[in-house]
Amino acid sequence: MESIEIGSADMEPPQPKLSIEFEWKTFYPTEKVTLKCSIDGGSNDWGYEWFRNGAPILVDEDISFSGNTLSISSAKVSHSGQYTCRGKHLTRTPVTTGQTKALQLDVYVDRPKPDIRKDHWFEFFYTEEEVQLGCNISGDGWKYDWYKNSETLITDPTFTISSASLSDTGVYHCKAKRGDFSVDSETLQVRVEEPPQPKLSIESEWKTFYPTEKVTLKCSIDGGPKEWGYEWFRNGAQLSVDKDISFSGDTLSISLVKVGHSGQYTCRGKHLKRTPVTTRQAEALQLHIYDNTPKPDIRKHRWFEFFYTGEKVQLGCNMPGDGWKYDWYKDSKTLITDPTFTISSASLSDTGVYHCKAKRGDFSVDSETLRVRVQEPPEPKLSIESEWKTFYLTEKVTLKCSIDGGPNEWGYEWFKNRARLSVDKDISFSGNTLSISSAKASHSGQYTCRGKHLKRTPVTTRLTEALQLDIYVNTTKPHIRKDQWFEFFYTEEEVHLDCNMPGDGWEFHWYKKSKPFIAKPNHTIKSASLSDTGVYHCKAKRGDFSVDSETLQVQVEARPPAVLSLETELSDIMSGNILTLRCNVSDGKQWSYAWFENGQKLNGSSHMFKVTATEETIKNEFKCKGIRTERPLYSALSEGFTANNIILKRKILLAISGCLVCCIIILIIGCLVLRFTRKPGKKETVQEDLFFSMADSKNQTASPLEEYMDNSPIEMEECEEKEELLTDHVSAVDEDDVIKGPLHNLLKIISFKNL
Repeated sequence: MESIEIGSADMEPPQPKLSIEFEWKTFYPTEKVTLKCSIDGGSNDWGYEWFRNGAPILVDEDISFSGNTLSISSAKVSHSGQYTCRGKHLTRTPVTTGQTKALQLDVYVDRPKPDIRKDHWFEFFYTEEEVQLGCNISGDGWKYDWYKNSETLITDPTFTISSASLSDTGVYHCKAKRGDFSVDSETLQVRVEEPPQPKLSIESEWKTFYPTEKVTLKCSIDGGPKEWGYEWFRNGAQLSVDKDISFSGDTLSISLVKVGHSGQYTCRGKHLKRTPVTTRQAEALQLHIYDNTPKPDIRKHRWFEFFYTGEKVQLGCNMPGDGWKYDWYKDSKTLITDPTFTISSASLSDTGVYHCKAKRGDFSVDSETLRVRVQEPPEPKLSIESEWKTFYLTEKVTLKCSIDGGPNEWGYEWFKNRARLSVDKDISFSGNTLSISSAKASHSGQYTCRGKHLKRTPVTTRLTEALQLDIYVNTTKPHIRKDQWFEFFYTEEEVHLDCNMPGDGWEFHWYKKSKPFIAKPNHTIKSASLSDTGVYHCKAKRGDFSVDSETLQVQVEARPPAVLSLETELSDIMSGNILTLRCNVSDGKQWSYAWFENGQKLNGSSHMFKVTATEETIKNEFKCKGIRTERPLYSALSEGFTANNIILKRKILLAISGCLVCCIIILIIGCLVLRFTRKPGKKETVQEDLFFSMADSKNQTASPLEEYMDNSPIEMEECEEKEELLTDHVSAVDEDDVIKGPLHNLLKIISFKNL
């Protein structure tokens, strides 16, 4: 045993060495401890002294000394500490060695237990499986003994059963030993069982199949497919995956079964984690495959071309053989799984192509398709055999309920205010017609009808929309009114007359002074004229019945006239080319005025309007009218005024008028002088005309006045004739109302050949 040396061999006297007589330095209560103090040169010459934590150790019930050895017979926690020793020479009394280096001794409080374990902590082991148990305790120097049911097995840290059998089931424990000290572990139960017996089953209620049907076999083992893999056998030969056969977990699937797949099938389990473990084979299962596959039979319980909404539709599906389930499809959409598909109350959405599919497991066979058509019962239409729905007493009323398909398939039910009608002395039914022979006030109400199929009893149509029937007690006159109740209308105003009669189907005829002129509920005169004045009334008619309204007087009066006049003064003419126009409505009301030039409205609202004469404006037409905010809103439009060449005429007259005044004065004076001074007998040829044109004046050098003085009295007569001509021309100018006053009177005595 290897010793631990304490101290140094170089010191004199020799240095002792302290060692422990075990491979371990930690101890448990009751364990034996042995320390040895060694001195080179022989121990016969030395005695020994022992110290713990610096204090001398004395013999007691647990500690004893023998030569160079200290023994603790039963270790306690109090024995823990740092131990040293030294030698004391037996013959040379004062000689002692130095103390050794301290050796730490630890004694635990509690006794430990060995840790016992299974290499795989299975709840149980399968036969032929390896079982390995381990035992361990902290510290050095331990040996381990194994026990089964208190029977000693082997001494080894590990106990292994290479191929377990049922007899290996039992209670195991181990014992840790070092020296005379030993500690028992807890017990450990080891259970060995046979692998479970697999059960082979077919995943259907049947064991006979049709070609292309899918077959599923299941190999069931307690513990499930998570722990077990599976091996499959047919007629004793192990199966492997091919294009038809596949394995998934505990399942064997034949996707498209064939006659060659018939035979006896078995299986066994092989543990996925505990590799060598396999079960025994399951009992054999016989599988039989037929040659041909029939189709399911699909049928309707009533073979109608179509069903009406609300009708019951029932379809059936059947397939020979056992274990079939039936899926129903509409337009390839799955509906239910049942041998019979029933629509208790059909709707339009149930229209479609149906078929059923017989299936068992994953195998299925489709039936032929079957078309189901659902349509609404025809919509009845309720009509009244007249254009009106309101009647007067004793009138005859006829209602008709029309349904496509005619009366051969449908009967009719009638309702008033949602209550069913029955025949009485006034009401009768005939086919699709309800007749009221003599209308009364009590017959008023909302009428509806519906059809009821004569052969398919539960089928009824919806109610028609309600038709309101009103029976008036008294006959009223049409109500006639004017849209605006004026005492009279002005010309160009709109006149709107309206005629109304309670009830439907009325035609309205208008009369003026008993002469018909229009057939409408209202009469509108867009722009009234004086000829529209008169007495109007209307007549309401339907069928042979007619009612006249009261009469209504319409009075149309002319609008007040607007008068346009020219108010140009001499000062305006002298100051520039200005025309002053005046507009006046003389009816005593307050008026503003609107002015128009060639139909375009001008700015200004005064009764006077000034226009600067230009080449443009003298050709334009001016008009005016009065406007106000109360009726009449405007007057009649005035007559048009066009300046034409009036401005040019004024300029010429103004230029000539000055000359005329001077010439007349000279002429008068000349005539007087000639009358008194003329010499008789002197005759000379004179000008044909007193006045001459501007062109003639250029070719003559003699003074007209001078020659005139030489004329004969005959020429005075010619002078008077010229005066008359001048007066005629002045009168023509006067008609244009251009020049007034004294100048006008003066010009009347002068004539011109060309103005």
